[in-house]
Amino acid sequence: MSPADGCGDIAPPRTLMARSQKGPVMRWTLISLTTAALVLSGTATATAGQDPVTRWIDRHAAVLDSADPAAPSHDLRPFGRMVGGALVVGLGESSHGSREQFRLKHRMVRYLVEHKGFRTVAFENDFAGGLDIDRYVRTGEGDPDALVADMSSPLWATEEIAGLLRWMRAYNETHADQVRYLGADLLVLRESSFEAISRYVGGVAPDRMAELERDLATIRPTLPRHEHLLAYLRMSGEERQPRIDAARRVNRLVESLHPRDEYAAQHARTVLGWHEYYAADGFSAERERFIADTVGWWQRTAGGRIAYWAASAHTAAAPEATFRMPFGSMTGTWAGGHLRRRLGPAYVSVGVTFGSGSVNSGIPPEGPAPHPVGPPAPGMLEATLESARPGLFVLDTQAHAPAQVRRWRAAPLTTRMIHPLYVTGQDANAYTLSTASLTSTFDIVVHTTATSPSQLVR
Repeated sequence: MSPADGCGDIAPPRTLMARSQKGPVMRWTLISLTTAALVLSGTATATAGQDPVTRWIDRHAAVLDSADPAAPSHDLRPFGRMVGGALVVGLGESSHGSREQFRLKHRMVRYLVEHKGFRTVAFENDFAGGLDIDRYVRTGEGDPDALVADMSSPLWATEEIAGLLRWMRAYNETHADQVRYLGADLLVLRESSFEAISRYVGGVAPDRMAELERDLATIRPTLPRHEHLLAYLRMSGEERQPRIDAARRVNRLVESLHPRDEYAAQHARTVLGWHEYYAADGFSAERERFIADTVGWWQRTAGGRIAYWAASAHTAAAPEATFRMPFGSMTGTWAGGHLRRRLGPAYVSVGVTFGSGSVNSGIPPEGPAPHPVGPPAPGMLEATLESARPGLFVLDTQAHAPAQVRRWRAAPLTTRMIHPLYVTGQDANAYTLSTASLTSTFDIVVHTTATSPSQLVR
């Protein structure tokens, strides 16, 4: 099976925990787009005592002691039981600018690596840039602050993400079975992709180099990456098509050659995916398939269990999700939906949510910068979680529940999904992710009441 076929050839282990299997402005602005026991009594709010849903959440939520990645991990044991034998765990987030969400996700990554045997962190970052980060975490070559500053979104250039990379490097210094970093996305074109393709073709089929160079000359960036992107976005469909055609020919050429080079083939798929993604208006099915295909490709080539770090829109397991913003909406099957369809319960989706506070948002030159986020609107997932149990906790959305709770979990879900364009003065509750149900979307929810802005690397 070729990597384009996704990860359908990955058989879920029989020991898996049983889980439910139910189920252009926007284009370029998405550049980046418990104690060990259950708490059963004593802290429920008055509202929780009256409402069966909030009462169930309060009784079944496992309290987390801290968001600090370096904190002792005993309180994450319930989280580990919820993950079970999953092959891939999607770690979502409702904003790319929340310090608490980044720290919580880092903490979960540590637990998955140290206690569940996960060996790859797949990230909402481009593949070629991810190779530079993977080199750092394996060998120590490079500077983590510079690496995060060069990631596909300025919102990743934070002390929290750099801290994750430093921990991965420190872990690898003392463990032979190393943790890898995978850029699972296609948001940036880098010269290193074109160089890798040329080296491969020149080595195995030098007689095809003239053909290759003609097509590479059509698509190779000659401007800084953001300027190149803007120039491509300003083109008409007729102007873009020859470039898409050239990228397709390059991909076919690399796929046809032997002996096969998996990395060169992935570079070629990334170059093609970039051209197709940024040519699409609205929802891009190509990008979401690419992410899921890349995760599947990595499991076949590198092996091991994967923690996939991205926005909740990408990690949500629902077969269809709508991302709404004040300036439009996008509906389709996102990467997590593809992974759930291909892996079934071997894909576990974790939603990370917060109540209120502030986050970094905005794009250069004005941003990223801190912007306040008020309380969630009534009816949103965050509002229900806050009314049940303010604080920091993890909840198994698939746990046994009475009929009223099952009806709530099966009802349409709306949760926050704050776009990088969100700024002060806008309604943060206008940025949402909507799906058919909570249980089809998140297997686990990790919630914190307060958020503060991520700490930008300067």
